[in-house]
Amino acid sequence: MASASLCDPCSEADKSLTATKYCSDCEEQLCRDCGVSHCRSKAFKSHHAIDLSAIGSNILISAKKRCNDHSEMILDYYCTDHEIVCCRACISNEHRVCQNVLPLELASNDVRKSALFNDVMEDITHLITTLNALENNRQSKLQSMEESKSAITKKIRAVKSKFLKQIDDLERELTTSFSSLQRKHEMEINKQKQEISQVLVDVEENKNKKDFFRDHGSKNQLFVFLRQQVSYIDSTEARIQQMISNSQEINIIFDEKKDVKLESFGSLIEYVQPCLVQYKPRKCHHAQINAEQMKYIIWFEKDTGLKLEIGETYALRDVKVTNDNTLLLTNTSSSYPKLYVYRDC
Repeated sequence: MASASLCDPCSEADKSLTATKYCSDCEEQLCRDCGVSHCRSKAFKSHHAIDLSAIGSNILISAKKRCNDHSEMILDYYCTDHEIVCCRACISNEHRVCQNVLPLELASNDVRKSALFNDVMEDITHLITTLNALENNRQSKLQSMEESKSAITKKIRAVKSKFLKQIDDLERELTTSFSSLQRKHEMEINKQKQEISQVLVDVEENKNKKDFFRDHGSKNQLFVFLRQQVSYIDSTEARIQQMISNSQEINIIFDEKKDVKLESFGSLIEYVQPCLVQYKPRKCHHAQINAEQMKYIIWFEKDTGLKLEIGETYALRDVKVTNDNTLLLTNTSSSYPKLYVYRDC
């Protein structure tokens, strides 16, 4: 786009008019007159022209529409065999034999009502719910540790009363040890909370983008965005699993000695357990288009044996399968060369 606030068509004509509309299909900003002409044109009646004021500052205006492998090409096809959005060059290079390649317009038809849309929405909600639960768990653990500190301090002081003259130094030593443990775990938990908050902000931002594309984006944009979210959700799920794996339920208790000696009247013990928050990834279902199941050749039966003439020079070193599923095998022995033919059973 030429400018953040100027009409793109007018800018190309060396005119500077303020843009009031945005067409998500053309990815252009339009002034009032261009917006009216755009909506009246028969070729653009299906396009989504929205007010620029409806676009939030943190919303990406368009989903990625350029091919990663061919930057000059637009993503305008969807291969259901490989479940990937691709460009014309990708079709020629990598999907030439695929039987289920659809135009993006057809693949994204009714995308707002598709299983893919519902799955991505539920996955994002699931991620947010788990992150909130994990954050609450960490906050609860901080409070629990603070409460444990108070309870343990009281026990330490109760034992201290038995040794009025000799336990002051031991009390300070234990209190210092507890504070050191507390600081160590507080630093780790606060670090975990910071990471949780970062992931949560990222997921919520993606949810806002999804809501925007649902309400204002084109079908192509929404479909491409949702397809991109599948891999994003997988990576975020793995990151959350790692965060949960790194989170531990740490409890510090005071182990009071029954036979207290003057040099020591207790110790601090850490009980480490797995985090109470559990995460079960949702298997992200695919869109409403199902790929045709591939047919496999299970076995072959020998059909014909062809003996080659000895004395001739042959270069038969291949194994081939023909279009009618006939398998060709060669024996390149100079004394007994043969070509074996097998048919599909």
